[in-house]
Amino acid sequence: MTVAANRRRARIAAAAAIGTAVVLAGAWWAGGSAGGDREWLTVTRGPLVVGVEVDGTLRAVRSDLLGPPLITGMWNYKLASLVPEGTEVEAGAPVMRFDTSELERRLLDEQAERDHAATELEKLATEVAGDRRTAELRLAEAQARLRKAELKTDVPGDLVRADELEEARIDLALARDEVAYLERRLELLALQGRARLAALSERRDRAAGRVEEIEDSIRRMTVAAPCSGTVIYYTARGSEKKKVGDSVWLREQVVEIPDLTRMMAEGDVDEVDAGRIAVGQPVTLRLDAHPDRVYRGRVRTIHETIQRRSQASPAKVVRLEVELDATDPERMRPGMRFQGEIEVDRAADALLAPADAVFGSSRGPVTFRRAGLGVEEVRPRIGRRTDRWVEVLAGLEAGDELAPRPPEGWEAEG
Repeated sequence: MTVAANRRRARIAAAAAIGTAVVLAGAWWAGGSAGGDREWLTVTRGPLVVGVEVDGTLRAVRSDLLGPPLITGMWNYKLASLVPEGTEVEAGAPVMRFDTSELERRLLDEQAERDHAATELEKLATEVAGDRRTAELRLAEAQARLRKAELKTDVPGDLVRADELEEARIDLALARDEVAYLERRLELLALQGRARLAALSERRDRAAGRVEEIEDSIRRMTVAAPCSGTVIYYTARGSEKKKVGDSVWLREQVVEIPDLTRMMAEGDVDEVDAGRIAVGQPVTLRLDAHPDRVYRGRVRTIHETIQRRSQASPAKVVRLEVELDATDPERMRPGMRFQGEIEVDRAADALLAPADAVFGSSRGPVTFRRAGLGVEEVRPRIGRRTDRWVEVLAGLEAGDELAPRPPEGWEAEG
């Protein structure tokens, strides 16, 4: 091919490129409004931070959770009163009270049992004492007969007839047997009396013990604050705050009195992102109640199990805990919702194109760079990306100006 032919081909290619740029420029400006110049997006250099979304709630590092007391035979309780949320309470002040009607019925039954046993015990003690006195009287009479019989036999043999002496000796033997029998009977009555009294005393004492236990249970149905602080209504994930009249199961938490000087965040990340999370990664978060403020922290703990996000949402998540760099006692409260981002990757100095200026196509990413009076199509090689930025590995340079949307008529699948 001659030199002239090569020059002619170069002029044709340049003209075609200029024509394409002019066509794109015409399409670009034709697609615009009549209101003035369009805004261009600039390729720049800077740090690129890649993050994973996290959301959850705040909780206190140290907190007292209060619920119904452990009462023998009770599993379900009814909330009878509850101090308003946000109330400042002193240690020992009542916070909530549970219905005691069932315990009061038990108390009446046990009091009746105790009083009945006490009455029966008094009657039995009187009966045992009477039986003992009767037995002691019979023994005394028998002992008197024994002494008389002994006197009759304690005479010289030459002063009484032989038959009378023999009769006296028989009477003496009978008197001795009677005294021995009555002594044994008295001992047996004493043993029986003590056993009967002990059994009835134990029955009375058991009932009295149950009365004391129920009275103590009734007192404990009023739950006091273990420390001074602010009352927060506790809510487990997917549940609602308790209110007066609600049923509360044993070991279910109702009220939280937190230490507001030390807070932490407990959040969830999608299961697909869990493998990118590591302990120590930086976290930034905003409270739903105070979205204008940014708080920072680091991932402290990552739970190993995968669970549902909530009862209403089947999405699989991994739970983690975030240690906050600082606590804001004036704005932070347990249970507050937050939205945040965990930094999983960072490039200190990357070439960045605005994400709004990078478009997808069947042949890969596409940008439209400002070129004179028009735009030219550029297909850059890109790396990591965030919602706002795309890392450019090749094809663009810092300072390039990119169109925020494709020219009119451009098709992504073209």
